[in-house]
Amino acid sequence: MKSFLVTMLLAGTFVTNAQNAEKSTIKQIYQNALTTPEAYNNLKELCSKAPGRIVGSKQSEIAIQLLKDQITKLNPDTCYLQKYSSPSWLCKEPAQAVLSYRGKKETLNVVNLGLSVSTPEAGIKREIVEVHSMKELDSLGTAVVKGKIVFFNRPMDNEKLTTFEAYGGAIDQRALGASKASQYGAAGVIVRSLATERDDFPHTGVSRYKDGIEKIANLAISTNDADKLSRINKQYPGTTVWIKSTTKNIDRVETANLIAEIKGSTNPGQIILLGAHMDSWFNTPGAHDDGAGCAQMVDVLRIFKQLNLKPANTIRLVLYMDEEMFQEGSKVYASYVGKEKKKHIACIESDAGGALPLGFDIDANDSVLYALQKQTEKLADFGVYRTIKGYGGVDIEPLKQYGFPLIGLLTNSQRYFEYHHSANDTVDKVSRREMQLGTASIASLVYLIDKNGL
Repeated sequence: MKSFLVTMLLAGTFVTNAQNAEKSTIKQIYQNALTTPEAYNNLKELCSKAPGRIVGSKQSEIAIQLLKDQITKLNPDTCYLQKYSSPSWLCKEPAQAVLSYRGKKETLNVVNLGLSVSTPEAGIKREIVEVHSMKELDSLGTAVVKGKIVFFNRPMDNEKLTTFEAYGGAIDQRALGASKASQYGAAGVIVRSLATERDDFPHTGVSRYKDGIEKIANLAISTNDADKLSRINKQYPGTTVWIKSTTKNIDRVETANLIAEIKGSTNPGQIILLGAHMDSWFNTPGAHDDGAGCAQMVDVLRIFKQLNLKPANTIRLVLYMDEEMFQEGSKVYASYVGKEKKKHIACIESDAGGALPLGFDIDANDSVLYALQKQTEKLADFGVYRTIKGYGGVDIEPLKQYGFPLIGLLTNSQRYFEYHHSANDTVDKVSRREMQLGTASIASLVYLIDKNGL
């Protein structure tokens, strides 16, 4: 009995010491993240030197090299480009729109939607047909729509507490509206920007065309000007809008993902993946989407190196190219993983902006979800309180086929769609402290998963 009690006492002491060591390390991670400017400086450099870094653009090439240089300074065990070719689309000139009514003309704030085709060189001038849903468009049909510009004017639903839910409820008109309108003979499409607030910044995003349907020009309009257009069109029947779009589709371009690793000390063949995407839309510096995610994930490597945290498993950073249009980078990496056959213990993505972290979205089975909830309880004192079933992220989604747990950083997204895909997504909209709290949350989760498994 005495020896049993001694054994139990020693075991309890060991557990307590281990818990204290964990707490101490997590505290160091947060302190380091909050007191260092490197990540924010990296973000400023990326957004100032490589804004508008859509795949295939010169800016995207600058971004890849710039981020590679930032990572190389950290002296990781490996850092290399995963080269591949991808289709591309470029906006050659800013989109234009002019409203005409009762002898007056007013310029509207518009932007090309991704993959939109060009208008004729002289542009097109047509009357407007305003609709609020695909169903309403169907009810009007060819008799009303043919030869007109269809104006989709359904706002994001601000009654929704979750802004991503509101976004999802309005995205069909942006993504599919042009193709649907074209079926009824529309000459072009204008879509109300997917934004939670009224402002003068048009928000872009990808649109898709169905095979066999004539492609027509597809523009987004700022929320303020959408309200103006709707009001004037109702007040003055016969109102017209002239639009001009100048874009180019490119069959293939050479590009690359960026990969870096800190090799595991005991299980180098097992991976904890960190992911974010390098590209941004042509009209924006892309500070929240997804410059902040890139800065955070690079900084996780810096924290591990600076604090001399030697992971048992390999930490692999993948900065993807082409999340916004074709998701080719994520497909290429997923194909590589299928051939490499290395287990990914967890795949973590940051693509919800550099705002205050709340927790993590988990796309995994219930046992993994429970394990991650237990792990992240240790981060509660640092404001991480929501580890819930959810969506991991666009770039890590193809890895689900291998059964890997997918984890997305969950942020306070209430202001995210004030900036998303617009010229308003600038570095000054990112709080260094909030972004770095996200960095520390990710680094701490990596540390806990590496130490305790799932």
